[in-house]
Amino acid sequence: MGFIDGNIATDRNIEAINNILFQKAQALHKQPRETVTFTTIPESDYLLNNIEDYPHIFVLGCVMDRGISAERAWNIPCIISKECGGPEFSRLLSLDLDAIKSIFKEKSLHRYINQMPGCFSSGIEIIHSKYHDNASNIWKYNNPDCKEVIRRFDEFKGVGQKISTMATNILVRDFKIPLQNTNEIDISVDIQVRKAFKRLGLITANASNQEIIETARKIYPDYPGIADSIVWEIGRLWCEDLSNCCKCFLNKFCPKNPL
Repeated sequence: MGFIDGNIATDRNIEAINNILFQKAQALHKQPRETVTFTTIPESDYLLNNIEDYPHIFVLGCVMDRGISAERAWNIPCIISKECGGPEFSRLLSLDLDAIKSIFKEKSLHRYINQMPGCFSSGIEIIHSKYHDNASNIWKYNNPDCKEVIRRFDEFKGVGQKISTMATNILVRDFKIPLQNTNEIDISVDIQVRKAFKRLGLITANASNQEIIETARKIYPDYPGIADSIVWEIGRLWCEDLSNCCKCFLNKFCPKNPL
């Protein structure tokens, strides 16, 4: 059983929750490729989805995704592309760190205004020096599997477990990149995933990040991160306010543990 602040998620409910999460995640992965709404801004979402022509926009969006809302983070490389005259990688490569800092400051692009320009600049340099100006080589060069792609994302400044697994998951789930060994993709641990797992009674109140990862591995060992986006949405849309519980598809089985 799962125990949180006195509330119990029974074994039967945990099994039902796990089954529902897996079924919904499996259906999502089987869908044909569709446009992903990263920002709700059509022009930006076009660039972020166009990994054939502008893969660097997606990669740099991943690098920016911490400390602020996902929509705001994903839009950063799109804004900077507009400022430098277009989304082509050569235009971004022409920007030095001072120019990037100036854009970040002028446009108030990120909460971490002192750190993130350096992460953005470093990301451009890695794409240039290691991937020959083509960010898609991160998931194409030398036929990598999921573990290798995660490792390559980890090399970017500011990227950790959350972002590297998230990025690889998006490639497999949404962009339908046929990477092997999905058992290497763990759930991307962040505040929303933690919130949902805690509310559902799947983890203890003070569970470590590793415990959350192990819990997801038990749900589906062949692809531990398969339900990542679904769990994230549960945490963001329904777990913060108990009045929203009735809208959640797991409401029937949820012990509604306090956050």
